[in-house]
Amino acid sequence: MRHPVTYFVALVIALTVVGGFYLGGFGFYAVPIAGFVLLPPIDVWRGHSRWPSEKALARLSDRAARLFERALPLAAWTSIGLLAWALWAVSVTPLAWWQLLGLILSIATTSGLIGIVVAHELMHRSRPGQRRLGFLLMALVGYAHFCVEHVRGHHARVATREDPATARAGESIYAFVPRSIFQGLVSGWRLEAERLRRVGRPVLSVHNDILVWHLFTLALALAIWWLLGPTSLLLFVAQAVLAVTLLEMINYIEHYGLLRTRGPDGAFERVRPAHSWNSSHLLTNVNLFNLGRHSDHHQQSNRPFYKLRHHDEAPQLPYGYSGMFLLALVPPLWFRIMDSELAAFAARGQAAVDEAPRSATLRAQ
Repeated sequence: MRHPVTYFVALVIALTVVGGFYLGGFGFYAVPIAGFVLLPPIDVWRGHSRWPSEKALARLSDRAARLFERALPLAAWTSIGLLAWALWAVSVTPLAWWQLLGLILSIATTSGLIGIVVAHELMHRSRPGQRRLGFLLMALVGYAHFCVEHVRGHHARVATREDPATARAGESIYAFVPRSIFQGLVSGWRLEAERLRRVGRPVLSVHNDILVWHLFTLALALAIWWLLGPTSLLLFVAQAVLAVTLLEMINYIEHYGLLRTRGPDGAFERVRPAHSWNSSHLLTNVNLFNLGRHSDHHQQSNRPFYKLRHHDEAPQLPYGYSGMFLLALVPPLWFRIMDSELAAFAARGQAAVDEAPRSATLRAQ
């Protein structure tokens, strides 16, 4: 059984950012170096983990479940506190351009791979306080509409061409990211407008979650500029842009080239593990609250992160998420590897279909 404290890694990352800032030199780049240079090969070397099994879940105590749950607010407030500290630090400490760049990359990494990942977990929860914390985390990167579009749009339309967050086969990361950002915003606004009309509320009102939280982001940006100055505002905007880019890269990796088929009635087949790329790389899942178990997340979106399971029948990513980020940045290499993985997965699926009638005949005999 993996210990719940394993998921308190946000504290270690935050201390690394702050320590690197005061250490100076390459310390400004400690988190990006660890996350995108050191982690990919270590993730491959450390290998996979099939935890948790059904037996492990059955043995999970209430105390352990509470500890797992506490990792979420701890990571959320650590990410928020780290951003607040960084905004203050650059307002009182003169930095060279390369030092500021290192801090921006570090904060963007924590905002994108801790703050947004935790927000993704919280936006699926039923408790209003948890959902509001998810909205707050997304508002800190100017992407609060994601809470609406992801839950009510993406999960319904995943693995179809109607879903902005599903990358088409042959689509590069550079084409996907701007398309997903723009179409996701439009889709989120439409979904929220439809919800408000159904309950008889005006679209332009305080009941519009997207409008309220985007106004919060704008007000926060103005307050940062007024109270802390232009350098802090630059850090806030830059970390948001890069964190959102990381989020959309995750979307790209998780659903690239996978599509559901339509039945004779025109309806899409139900969502199955085959419609999301799965990653059971140990370090990927420890660092990202089991986000790599994305196939199981789409099976049951409100399943807590510590109960997400591995699915053998899902397509498996060849590397952990950090390695997949680097691969996606080089489209020719990405297409060579991932299109081959797609073809192999499709062939396995067809083989299973061809085998089914033969197995049924043998059982009948």
